[in-house]
Amino acid sequence: MKKFQVLRQVLRAGLLGLFILLGGTLSAQADEMRAGVSLHDGEFFEDLVFGGKHGKEQSMSLTAEYIWDTPDWLDWAWGARPYVGGTLNLEAETSHGGGGVVWRGAFWNNFYADFSFGLVVHSGHVRTPNPIDATTPEEVDIRHARKAAEIEFGSRVLFRENFALGYRFNDKWAGEITYEHLSHGQLLGGPENEGANSVGVRLAHRF
Repeated sequence: MKKFQVLRQVLRAGLLGLFILLGGTLSAQADEMRAGVSLHDGEFFEDLVFGGKHGKEQSMSLTAEYIWDTPDWLDWAWGARPYVGGTLNLEAETSHGGGGVVWRGAFWNNFYADFSFGLVVHSGHVRTPNPIDATTPEEVDIRHARKAAEIEFGSRVLFRENFALGYRFNDKWAGEITYEHLSHGQLLGGPENEGANSVGVRLAHRF
């Protein structure tokens, strides 16, 4: 447990460093910056079509991303743009950071839609101890409580899919609503794969 707590602290420190970096040294090089807030693992997902248990870690997170214009080496990928980014949870729940590619399409006046796909490393729980293996009644209760309160991701590295609907106010600024899903798809780990869903809002600024 102590080793895991140290790992979580290291990951959170790394993600905090990423946010500082995103807020400073890369701004002159980036094509676009997006920042906002999101509801992580909202309990209301229970009433929607998504499987699994939701609301274990319901909390708020800060979000930030940098997106670059399509480089020459991605010309073949239908206008894909590379990005880096992450979330910093405000209540010591799961945070994550990583990168991938994003595609954008305009569809009506100043409205547009984004789809992002990438990989992230997270600070949450890969799995929790099985209550069946506990040796005392107290330990059984503790393990059941952890099962009820902690998302079991099943892998330290996860796939990230993000959908965004945006409206461009002018050439520089836009607002977006977002939906994000994290899981390993039974490809990067397992057998646990509870995953997490988030919804949020953010501002986008082009440089």
